[in-house]
Amino acid sequence: QMLIGFTCKVCEERSHHVMSKIAYTRGVVLIQCPGCKNRHLIADNLGWFRDGKTTIEDLVKEKGEGIRK
Repeated sequence: QMLIGFTCKVCEERSHHVMSKIAYTRGVVLIQCPGCKNRHLIADNLGWFRDGKTTIEDLVKEKGEGIRK
């Protein structure tokens, strides 16, 4: 299992969520913010939302932001 903690860019609420490693590396992971109920794309390995595979790490790098592991 994997744990992700992030701050929602919409409502600024900090939250933590658990997901399986298989879902993150092979499937699609959407996480709903407990504050504003906005859904955040964490991983899209099936190409549902973008052409090709995408993870949160790719999305953060595109915006020029940092990520801690």
